[in-house]
Amino acid sequence: MNRLKTTLSAILLLSPLSFAGAQTPETDPAYFTISDTVVNVREVEASEEPVNLVMPERQPATKVAPAAAGAIINGGAAAWNIVNGGQASSNLSHTYASAIPGWGNWHNITGWRGPKKVVYELKSKNLYGITVLDLEYEVSFFYGGHDQDGKGKYITNFTAKATRFEIKWGFKYYMDIRISDPMNVGTPEDPLAYMQADVNWSFSSPIKTQRGFQTYSVRGDGMFRDISPDADKMAEDLVPPAPPENVKVEWN
Repeated sequence: MNRLKTTLSAILLLSPLSFAGAQTPETDPAYFTISDTVVNVREVEASEEPVNLVMPERQPATKVAPAAAGAIINGGAAAWNIVNGGQASSNLSHTYASAIPGWGNWHNITGWRGPKKVVYELKSKNLYGITVLDLEYEVSFFYGGHDQDGKGKYITNFTAKATRFEIKWGFKYYMDIRISDPMNVGTPEDPLAYMQADVNWSFSSPIKTQRGFQTYSVRGDGMFRDISPDADKMAEDLVPPAPPENVKVEWN
């Protein structure tokens, strides 16, 4: 009896794709069922040496009304897509947000440090132990920029982008990011910039769709914090990112 159980267990562990007449991935629920997801996070220490950065042009270039003392604006993008279904976005080299002074002469901000990077690695396996999703993305930003009097701690080049993305046939993954309006959590005389980002994701197969989001906060003094909520119900109620039209998909 023990030998029979061992033999049956060995057969069950083998992929059905190795047998003639077995189910194909299109009709095999086990292939599309996620059994394990592992997430690893690591922080890349930022350099303590100041770096020279060219401040971004504010887009669109419109006349800016006089800002209150200590006001901070976003000098970059407010939202962008990180992963489109079957491939990582390839046009993110200049897609970023910034928390810079509300007055017009922000090109005089110096003393930048960084970039500070936090790298997320996510791997999902199906019931056969096949890794169907292998994603690595990084959140990075420069911080500590100040005016000519040494006042303020601002943020620039705050971005999130995929650095590795592999997905198996039959699965789709979407990820986008939305940046909240910057805040001054310091004083009007010595501003401390604060930004918050919501990363919204959707992972789907023909039999199930999973949705969720991560929330990250960064500060002008270099602080990074993952403040993602733990409520699964909140994630379930999210509207998944809308799939972009005419996206070229190449399966591994």
